[in-house]
Amino acid sequence: MPNQGISKTPSTGSSKMIEFNGQSYFDDRLYVLYLCKGTVEIEPDKDGAVWTKIYHEQIPADFIWCVATYRNCNRYPLFTINHFSKREDAVAYIEKIEPETPLISLNGMAPLHPASFEEYSSWKKKNNFREYDYKTLYTSGGTNASESIGQTKEQFKGVK
Repeated sequence: MPNQGISKTPSTGSSKMIEFNGQSYFDDRLYVLYLCKGTVEIEPDKDGAVWTKIYHEQIPADFIWCVATYRNCNRYPLFTINHFSKREDAVAYIEKIEPETPLISLNGMAPLHPASFEEYSSWKKKNNFREYDYKTLYTSGGTNASESIGQTKEQFKGVK
């Protein structure tokens, strides 16, 4: 029976990738979470999409808090995004959800008994796991790095 807590697999740091289901991952985690600021156009466009723009640098005054979930692999494909009016609510979401991250060492499943957020954070630090870093995705010398994300009305869960 696989370990159902924090993975005991050795650190991969930022050098060795882990293969799982035909994809290379940076470490044991299938996903990484990122707290960021953004704006959202709540009214769907003509195609029915609700658009969120994540700002990494020049943040508009009317921003909301977002938690972006990226696959923990090259180019960090976006998996989902959640929207919050208060930073405290976004942080509370991260503290609840992040320890439930599916792990390769658990065959892509979430732990049955997730660690506390503090234990999970210590585990990441001990294993030298890196966090999402938008700077690795953009050409140096560019200005105002941002991402636009379209979701269907069904995918968009509103601003909490």
